[in-house]
Amino acid sequence: MMKFQVHRTRWLLAALLTAGLMPSAGAGEPAAPTPDALREQAMAMVAQQQDAQALPLFEERVQRQPGQPQALIDLGVALARLGRLTEARQRFDEALRTSSPHALAHDNLVQLQLNMARHAYAAALQSGETPPSADTGLQWSPAPTPAPAPAPAVLPPVASVPASAAPAWIAAPKADASAWLRPLLASLALLALGATAWALNRRPPVETPVDPPAATTSPPVTQAVPEHERAVPEERLIQVYRLIGQGHLARALEAAESLVRDQPRFTLAQLVYGDLLLAHSGVLRGFGRGTTQVPGGQERQIAPLQLEARQRLGAWQQPPPPGTVPRELLLLPTSVRQVVVVDGLRSRLFVLEHRAGQLVPTASLYAAIGRLGVGKQDEGDLRTPLGVYDITGKLDSRQVGDFYGAGALPLSYPNEHDRRLRRTGANIWLHGTRAERHADAPFSSNGCIVLSNPDMERLLRDLVPRRTPVVIAEHLEWVSPKVLAERRSAAIALVESWRMARMQPDPERLLALYDRAFDNGVQGLAEWRRQLAKDAAEHGAKERQLTDLMVLDAQRGGDALFITFREVLRGSVHGPLRRQYWARERGQWKIFSEGVLE
Repeated sequence: MMKFQVHRTRWLLAALLTAGLMPSAGAGEPAAPTPDALREQAMAMVAQQQDAQALPLFEERVQRQPGQPQALIDLGVALARLGRLTEARQRFDEALRTSSPHALAHDNLVQLQLNMARHAYAAALQSGETPPSADTGLQWSPAPTPAPAPAPAVLPPVASVPASAAPAWIAAPKADASAWLRPLLASLALLALGATAWALNRRPPVETPVDPPAATTSPPVTQAVPEHERAVPEERLIQVYRLIGQGHLARALEAAESLVRDQPRFTLAQLVYGDLLLAHSGVLRGFGRGTTQVPGGQERQIAPLQLEARQRLGAWQQPPPPGTVPRELLLLPTSVRQVVVVDGLRSRLFVLEHRAGQLVPTASLYAAIGRLGVGKQDEGDLRTPLGVYDITGKLDSRQVGDFYGAGALPLSYPNEHDRRLRRTGANIWLHGTRAERHADAPFSSNGCIVLSNPDMERLLRDLVPRRTPVVIAEHLEWVSPKVLAERRSAAIALVESWRMARMQPDPERLLALYDRAFDNGVQGLAEWRRQLAKDAAEHGAKERQLTDLMVLDAQRGGDALFITFREVLRGSVHGPLRRQYWARERGQWKIFSEGVLE
């Protein structure tokens, strides 16, 4: 009986201890927090910007849950926030490799992206050398091993749980319930690794990005480029930069891939595509830096593409302010439907049109200029001229050959102002690119202005020869039209003085407005004097009006003016279209060239 009581007492004590109704040895010590509690405490510290204090909790959680990807991912993020990037990368990699198939998929993905990047860089550099095959270094998955035969199902006793209260899935063991989590977490780890690669390679925002392919100052983007804009390659490239700037690396890669598929000769797009592939692989070290993996990929070959990226991004980030016009456009009549202005230093060509009483830009196009910049003086100096020019004709691709791409619009260089300044050379054109390239480097021509073929086709279609002035400036300054009021009034006063003198019977007052070195390419001052005397004898003091007045600044500094107008005698409805070049020397404005256009 006593033995039975002892056993019964021991059984009762064990039951009470198991039920927690009786303190056990060491009950005064606090229980260790669970892994979930560690994470909760650590995340609360992170929310309070106490990352350093939270790190030991994340580390303890990893020790308590060895081989669990969740704990490794959180530790990797914590290390990255503290700037310990190498350790963070190692933790992410360790989390990924908790699943062998996903680790192999990741390794193959990284290798494939490296191979694809080499192909993109080769296309960007147009080196002519073939990079390794795209499947180089990829590994097959191991042969599957036969799975053990499943054990026969064992039904629980009928009396354990009522059938109506126990669906089949509720009795599944926890290991089966978490089986779908492991590949999901491995996939999330892969995404985290890609995001870390982006974080490692981003640089602080600057006004004009130099190294990173991303524009870091960009407006919000909520959707991809609409379908109707897909034909404009530069807009699609800018969309890639927008997505990069917002950290949407996967969407940026998808957009870049679509762009280079449609425009394989767009070398800058190929370079950005290669960079994005490397960023996804976690090995990008700067804009175009992966090109060293391509035979012939030298720094000097990357510099023009870096400059092209800066020029295109600069045009996107700093467009002309609304309601402004280039300073050179003092007065443009509505009879002149369009005007072309070129900003040499920014590699940009604008088309402006009259709309609702205002001049507004209707096209902003990337354009390459002379290898040595602007300011042409001598034939063969590899510079683009500065000044105001006419489009003298229109040449399609059949007339000019492959070097000029879609066609050409010849300019009137050298004009009277150029000849006065003893500038030499000829054959300055707006033209397209060779078939093997989408666009040329910013400073690469012999002096012409070179556009992509789609942009050149647009100009050939829209611009009217001898009706569309072209202004080439070193740098365009966009100002409110009100700022130009004083200079505009002064120019109008010059033309009005000519009109008043023109109505005098004595031509001497009129001749006083002409420079002694007058030369219009056909007549010198003596011949022009006889022409004016003849006009005065025929028309005398007859009243006349000047219509369709256009005044353009032909030289930086405002010392030369390009003026056209139609001279209509009283009683007439039409008159000759005249062009005058005025120059200011020693404080006096004089006409150094004049002619009748029609």
